[in-house]
Amino acid sequence: MVRLVLVLAFAAAALASGCAPAIGDGCASATNCSVNGDRQCDLTQPGGACTVFDCQADQCPDNAVCVRFNPDDPRHSVVACMKACTDDSSCRGEYECVRATDLGIMPDGDDFARVLDVGRGDRSFCIARD
Repeated sequence: MVRLVLVLAFAAAALASGCAPAIGDGCASATNCSVNGDRQCDLTQPGGACTVFDCQADQCPDNAVCVRFNPDDPRHSVVACMKACTDDSSCRGEYECVRATDLGIMPDGDDFARVLDVGRGDRSFCIARD
């Protein structure tokens, strides 16, 4: 009986560790996003958001897109994987599904954000907007 309990406990632990949080999931620290250190927790987002910073085009994991915020100013731009979406119900809580063009233009006339993935520039992603 003890052996069966141990086998079941080991199987449950193996299953639980196999489900890594996805891009856009809530978090409080980087370890909530990945024990391997390949994802970070963006605490500037409400409830935190698992992401990969400094992503390259077409290199985001899961169902995500690589987005450059403030793309026309390389020194101040931020590049991060954002959860891809089709509508607001694809996003969690106070996040909404937007296209980069929905975010508008900055006061200096530059785009606020740009999707870097090849052929997916019109792809929508989840973001919290104030």
